[in-house]
Amino acid sequence: MKEAARLLKENKLSVSEVGYKIGFSNLSHFSRVFEKHVGLKPKKYSMS
Repeated sequence: MKEAARLLKENKLSVSEVGYKIGFSNLSHFSRVFEKHVGLKPKKYSMS
């Protein structure tokens, strides 16, 4: 999830691009796992 957070912030990739890049095939699962670890949904995190 640290790598996903870094990609969202630094590379300005979309949530789906990041989810697939780190190995998730189900984006809603990626979103739930990301929110559990980081405390924000991926979209909100990338905009913060």
